[in-house]
Amino acid sequence: MPTKMPAPSIRIPIELLAQPSFSQFGTVIENPAHSPLPRSQLGPLPTTVSANQGSALKILDVTHMSNLYSLAPSKKPAKAIMNMFVCAPRDLRPHEPSESMPSSWGDLDFDEDDYGNADRELFDVRILERHPFTTQTFIPMGLGVQERHTQYLVIVAPTLPASSSRLHIGRPPPYPTPKPKKKNSIKDILARARPSPFTNENAPPPSQFSRLHPSARPKGPGLPDLKNIRAFIATGNQAVTYGAGTWHAPMVVIGARPIDFVVVQFANGVDIEDCQEIELETSKTAEEGIVVMVDSDSSGKVQVQAGVGSVKAKL
Repeated sequence: MPTKMPAPSIRIPIELLAQPSFSQFGTVIENPAHSPLPRSQLGPLPTTVSANQGSALKILDVTHMSNLYSLAPSKKPAKAIMNMFVCAPRDLRPHEPSESMPSSWGDLDFDEDDYGNADRELFDVRILERHPFTTQTFIPMGLGVQERHTQYLVIVAPTLPASSSRLHIGRPPPYPTPKPKKKNSIKDILARARPSPFTNENAPPPSQFSRLHPSARPKGPGLPDLKNIRAFIATGNQAVTYGAGTWHAPMVVIGARPIDFVVVQFANGVDIEDCQEIELETSKTAEEGIVVMVDSDSSGKVQVQAGVGSVKAKL
């Protein structure tokens, strides 16, 4: 059974899935030419080269993959795997007024009752998961760029410091299993001795993680920061990579039909090291827990409520 964690009563507005706002959680994979963002907001463009006798454009390093299983307690090596998930549309419940607080990320002043002519429904976030030692990439298949009747949500949360876990669940974080400490040998102690100021031969080597994208580095054993949970809506020409250890909801498809996703990650077959879950428990005195507000226009397309491309946010 997953560890339970008390969930605050908050309602989350939907943002547009774009690399600048998603960077701390992972990578948005898309052709920059088809990005919904204006060129001035895209940041550095990826490197491109001509390929296939000039008939194709190859965009290099479109995502950041990492295999951190050397840190896993079992030390069991992992291998790259590719699975397919057939994700059915999720059940949404009708909108109803609530005293839940708005999401605390940023400084949005979002009027929960002002959603114009949009049709509002609600998605309850009941569980989060993470893959502590691997990135995980979701690649949708058969979803058109202009698809309005079927889309998917990317719901993510930052990681709290491990020290805050006792406050939330009354004990240290359950994941991952601590590694036993080994006694230092004299050789180890001498290796860390202060080096001569006239040479760098004893300088410590750079961290093995410093070359990784920040989202792909280890996050530590902390629980999800539920007060800063965020929800993004993806378009049909976007894939997404969750950084190693990034807390996220299982895939949320919204609309008329299932979406097939090819999922690429590393795994070693040790369940607790491959996937860790937290069940979000709503207080008995609260009306609801964590809720994503899903506004749709008359065609069924989900509306962006916050951040870039918003039709509802009040900045």
